[in-house]
Amino acid sequence: MSLIIDCHGHYTTAPKQLEEWRNRQVAGIKDPALVPKVSELKISDEDIRESIVNNQLRLMKERGNDLTLFSPRASFMAHHIGDFNVSSTWAAICNELCFRVSQLFPEHFVPVAMLPQSPAWTRAPACPSW
Repeated sequence: MSLIIDCHGHYTTAPKQLEEWRNRQVAGIKDPALVPKVSELKISDEDIRESIVNNQLRLMKERGNDLTLFSPRASFMAHHIGDFNVSSTWAAICNELCFRVSQLFPEHFVPVAMLPQSPAWTRAPACPSW
């Protein structure tokens, strides 16, 4: 029995709430009064299921893929926007969503994290636990 693994998948179908929150975060770079709180982003497990089942999971099944190494949407990473705080907050949110997908569909998705980066990034660890 063979196992087909897609080693480079991105969460391209994330719920719209993610993009809306990110747009507010980016607007907050110029006007700090607009910066949203992480707690304001509300994405339910049902929202995640809906974004996966009829999109990426359907295509995986049609193509015969068994497992996808699953990371945040590449075009959303936008490491050039904001400072390290903006990037680390955004990375944490996106990584958490990929983790949640893997918990809802453990037989199909393995989470892969993005690291926070920014143009002014120093050599400080990207992950505090390192």
